[in-house]
Amino acid sequence: MSMSTEHFVGRKSAAKQLQSVLIGEKKAGGNLAIQSIEGPGGIGKTCLFDHAADGIDLTSRNYLTLRIDGNSLAADTIEQAILGLIDSAQVDSILNHTPRYYFPTVQQVVKEIEAIRIEATAEFKKSHENKNANEDFQKFLNWAFSAGEKINDVLPDTKKYINFQKAKSFQPLIEEALPLMKSLQEESPRFWERLGLGDSTALRNSIKSNACAALSRAFLSDLAAILSGYQKKDTFKATHPKVKGMDRLLLILDDYEKLQDLIGAFLVGHLLLQLNSAGFESVVIILGRDQLEATDPSWDQHLKKHLLPRIALTPLSQPEMNELVESYGVEEPDEKERVWRDTQGYPFYVQLWTEELSSGGRNALMLKRFHDRTTRWMNDQQRKWLQHILFLDEINIRTLQKMLDNEREASDVFNWFQHEGSIRDTSGTTFRVREYLRSRLIDYLQISDPDRREQLQKKGEIALSIQR
Repeated sequence: MSMSTEHFVGRKSAAKQLQSVLIGEKKAGGNLAIQSIEGPGGIGKTCLFDHAADGIDLTSRNYLTLRIDGNSLAADTIEQAILGLIDSAQVDSILNHTPRYYFPTVQQVVKEIEAIRIEATAEFKKSHENKNANEDFQKFLNWAFSAGEKINDVLPDTKKYINFQKAKSFQPLIEEALPLMKSLQEESPRFWERLGLGDSTALRNSIKSNACAALSRAFLSDLAAILSGYQKKDTFKATHPKVKGMDRLLLILDDYEKLQDLIGAFLVGHLLLQLNSAGFESVVIILGRDQLEATDPSWDQHLKKHLLPRIALTPLSQPEMNELVESYGVEEPDEKERVWRDTQGYPFYVQLWTEELSSGGRNALMLKRFHDRTTRWMNDQQRKWLQHILFLDEINIRTLQKMLDNEREASDVFNWFQHEGSIRDTSGTTFRVREYLRSRLIDYLQISDPDRREQLQKKGEIALSIQR
């Protein structure tokens, strides 16, 4: 969920920079330009993009637009995420068929991945009746396909993997099960394939070796057919001709931190590098909380020449906030001051503030909506941490250790909270959750899980008494 662009204020230089990228005035190296929009949750990244795009006419750019949002994506496998990206195609009336029709090669790869999953799962279940083991195996397959690693040989060099800790968590399962599983081993070509009739075995082997690479090749092949005509290597494949009125790719990845584990290796390790040498131009817009270079070293090592100067968003000034709340119909000076104090320059929270005002206060439904929207960019672990820190007037290593009874976790929580500007009070002399958010989230916990609230409140009181 993002703010309506009718309430957009400020950000003029950022909007101008983004528009110059979208209309092709600002370019990077080769055929690929990557523009990041960075900042904490609630700062207005999505609203900025929508405002900038609404303010220009992109008709002459002939874009095939694909857009995916990590927070609204229901998929938990890489192949379903790629299909979701394809289904998002914004082409008005140019295409005569559904978007998937124009991505036959991707669909073929997805079909084989799903077939491998089914075969591997059936084989695993024959020797493992434990439900938890089966669930762990599914998680392993999801991770292995998304990481782009050879499924039956994943342990020798785990340091190179996209998520080392996740790889280590699967180690016992891998050591026990994989060496015995035929469905994950390389296959020999069938008789008719040796005669040059079909290549499904080669495709299956390439998926088992690196699913990201196989998906990326297919994705690029289908994009090329749409935007510039099929490639020479695809001469004998059944494909459609170039689509008239489409010449460039506009790829938008919103809430990238939610997408990273799922398609990060596919994107950074394969697709973007291939787009640079494609026969068409590509503009990639990535919206996320962190600097791209901090999410994966490959951004700096292999894609640096394609990265345009990042757009880093900070909280709005008080005059800009006054203008924003006026657009919602709030005119009283005292109310404007209260909004400024409560929201501290985060546009997203102005919307929540005005919704609460119009609904008559903190009713149960409003509190649930407030909780869901406030925590939507957090993972399950971070939501658990948030519940704990709500009950601390002072958040530091000492109070967190007493609150969590875990010294190592206390350090992890403190590091996360220091960098989570969307919930941190930026005006106080100590670290704490912004009072506007804190009071409402505690109220929600009271109506949803009163025993939990009471337990955490007592632990918080003990932690703070020791701090004093």
